[in-house]
Amino acid sequence: MQPQLLNFLKFIPHCLFVAFLSGCVNSSQVFVANNKMVVAEQNPNLHFDQEVMIARISQVLLVGKMKGEERAALHFERGVLYDSLGLWALARYDFVQALALQPKMAAVYNYLGLYLLLDEDYEGGLEAFNTVFELDADYEYTYLNRGLDFYYVGRYNLAQQDFLKFYQANKSDPYRVLWLYLNELKFEPDQAAQNLAQRAQGLSKDYWGNYIIQYYLGNLSVAELQQKAQEFAGQSPVQLAEILTETYFYLAKQKLNMGQIDEAKTLFNLAIANQVYNFVEYRFAVFELAKLDKTQTEPND
Repeated sequence: MQPQLLNFLKFIPHCLFVAFLSGCVNSSQVFVANNKMVVAEQNPNLHFDQEVMIARISQVLLVGKMKGEERAALHFERGVLYDSLGLWALARYDFVQALALQPKMAAVYNYLGLYLLLDEDYEGGLEAFNTVFELDADYEYTYLNRGLDFYYVGRYNLAQQDFLKFYQANKSDPYRVLWLYLNELKFEPDQAAQNLAQRAQGLSKDYWGNYIIQYYLGNLSVAELQQKAQEFAGQSPVQLAEILTETYFYLAKQKLNMGQIDEAKTLFNLAIANQVYNFVEYRFAVFELAKLDKTQTEPND
């Protein structure tokens, strides 16, 4: 499988990844086209609806008279829209405004905790996630986010507890299984592959992540994964962008765990290039690259 993957991922230096954008193809050509890396076609009109909604909300906030709760809800809605466009500083501003008006919005603390985590403020992120559970003990996705906080500081036993709770809430979701597996590679490496195979049996084929797991298990070659991606994406550029973001990220994590840093960095950059800003895989591709760059620039003791 590894020789195939190396052919699939012909190495291109990290600093040249922007050049990949010139190799965009339509959704009938997946991962590789004419020996070039592939990213999804980017069309500014794909974000038109979000931009219109932001303009409308901004107008209402500017001239509208409303209660504090209503204004907080609008700031939160606009923040979510900014987040989906990758405008995280603007999103954070709106979330802070919402919280000032309505201090008990669990969803706001969840977003702010995620931003703090991505800024490597692990304690601040943890505090925000704990606040979410104080306000809403059933806020499911905070188990993922707090688990990621624990994972990235090496507290794998605590990460395992949160990832397990997140998985148990929906055992058919492959992405919950993938994060459990990635954590178990650190926490229980002797059992990780066996647990992955067992959990894979109950997964829904409605999620693209199911095929990434089959690749991880060795049940799909790279060529077969490409074929599955082509079938799954159909003619949708949005679907293709999402598939490529997820695939490149989890391939990068595989490379990183194998110690192949340059290949991992290339793949993280490709995940980012598809611009699916609100996917966990996009967020943490940015995060992983920042950590790798920081590690490589730090002087040796």
